[in-house]
Amino acid sequence: MAGAAPPSRPKKVLRAATVAAATGLMILIPLQAIGGSEQAERFSWHMYTQYVSTPTVEVLTANGATEDVPMGEIVSGLRIEIDYFVPVADFLCRTRDDVVSVRMSSETPQREEELPCPGS
Repeated sequence: MAGAAPPSRPKKVLRAATVAAATGLMILIPLQAIGGSEQAERFSWHMYTQYVSTPTVEVLTANGATEDVPMGEIVSGLRIEIDYFVPVADFLCRTRDDVVSVRMSSETPQREEELPCPGS
């Protein structure tokens, strides 16, 4: 029994063009993303390349005392493109009746904010 006939010249050219186009896309699309924003953005080239320090959280209670709250008890897996300051403050204000305000700070990126609880 004889083997299959070798592919014709047009089929070889079509296969080579398809492989070249796919390879080109795999190279050009990531290269295009390099020249974009220097900040880490979701689904960007820099998504996981920027260091994020864990914010420190301090609450001021109704009796005037301050208390450090470990960020690991509230959030796990910090990501650079998510702003945790307002959601964490809202969470602490909703779940703890004695909290008057929440002070958060981070070293990288450098930021410090004090967010008052509504109704206090």
